[in-house]
Amino acid sequence: MRTLKPPFNALASLRLAIFIILSMAALAAVGTITEARYNAEVAQKLVYQSVYMYTVMGLLIVNLIAVMIDRWPWQQHHVGFVIAHIGIITLLFGAWLTQKYGVDGTLMFEQGQERRSVVTHDRQLAVYSSLDGNSLRSIYETDVDFLTHPVSPEKPFVVPLGSDEMKFIQFENFAFRESEILESSKTRDGPAIRFQLENPNVNMTQWLRRDSHSRNGEIDLGPAIVVLADSPPPPNGRNAVVLVPNSTQTALDYVIYNKDNSVRKKGRVKQSETVETGWMGMKFRLLRYLPHSKENVSYKVSPTASPLSTSALRFTFQNQEYWLGLDSALRIYLADRMFMVSYGHRQLELEFPLRLKKFSVGMYEGTERAASYESLVEVPNLGQVTISMNEPLKFQGFTFYQSSFEKNEKGEPVASILSVNHDPGRWVKYVGSLMMVLGSVILFYFRRVKWLSHLSK
Repeated sequence: MRTLKPPFNALASLRLAIFIILSMAALAAVGTITEARYNAEVAQKLVYQSVYMYTVMGLLIVNLIAVMIDRWPWQQHHVGFVIAHIGIITLLFGAWLTQKYGVDGTLMFEQGQERRSVVTHDRQLAVYSSLDGNSLRSIYETDVDFLTHPVSPEKPFVVPLGSDEMKFIQFENFAFRESEILESSKTRDGPAIRFQLENPNVNMTQWLRRDSHSRNGEIDLGPAIVVLADSPPPPNGRNAVVLVPNSTQTALDYVIYNKDNSVRKKGRVKQSETVETGWMGMKFRLLRYLPHSKENVSYKVSPTASPLSTSALRFTFQNQEYWLGLDSALRIYLADRMFMVSYGHRQLELEFPLRLKKFSVGMYEGTERAASYESLVEVPNLGQVTISMNEPLKFQGFTFYQSSFEKNEKGEPVASILSVNHDPGRWVKYVGSLMMVLGSVILFYFRRVKWLSHLSK
């Protein structure tokens, strides 16, 4: 026992407690700086959930247990001290349960839609295969965290695909997407056009490309839509310019629709030619036409977070390099099959659906700023329930908070966004907090009794 006394005294010492407090303060400072420079997710993964934080928390638990053992056998005046220390340990255990098994995500739906998929912060990498380009079969799927487990050409993340393999060699947490439309020599690649829509008040220029596996490529420009199709699609109640490639490989057949689905004009347009649409003096000009095209996508690294930045992966497959952005998919066509690679947030399927019946927004008087917003949702076994900014819905262990909404081009709300939380450690943390408060009260009570008895002598 004598040989164990020095190391045990070190574990129960005030010096270790001071070291733990200073370490926690340093980590909190680093976490605050990291969150300010990047975002909360980076701070969580690199600081608050790092091996350094877990080590400090482990030392804190060891120090608390050692201090309690050092006071053994406990006396009556130790009751508050012991309860408070056990409360801290209980609180830390509850926090670990939340971090390990909790769910924190979002659910978005439009009015009338039914949803049960919650988008979480975790990332998932998946690969699908198809022989005909349409029917997809999942062949690989896994959760990934390239922020805490970085990749490089020397240490790639390898996805085996039979005799082939995909090697993920670069991860950028913040990057800007850049794309370039180029002419392709492969006949299976779809067409692309660069066009201009203009009138005295509007002047916009865009690229529009149709993938080989899609029947239509479409851009919604607000006052009108432009469609690049393999055959004229049915009208959809919008001003529309529909272009269809023909056998000449030098021109496109076009149909111009009005909002009432009537055909305003038909014809054929060549590169550099202009067509009068008839809407508000709008002119359509075909600037470039590529019968077969390809899109080269790359990402430019950003040193800090930005509303326009996203995370991206670079990987190699059959001696070719590709970039893949977050929440996107890439199709790779081979001679005998097609692979689709997707990288995005992992989705959690709830055991029950929610249907958005109505969404309403209240504005501050005289402004267009939202003062309040709420969702009327239909919940199984509960009926219709209102979720507002101050009234969350609690159902089957999940809590749904009204967090935000999405607008369309006109500024009108079109979708409701709910924050979804499942915290299995909540009640453990409540118990731990209550024990800390109770222990502190008892501790101060005994100190007061001791002080009064000392004065009475």
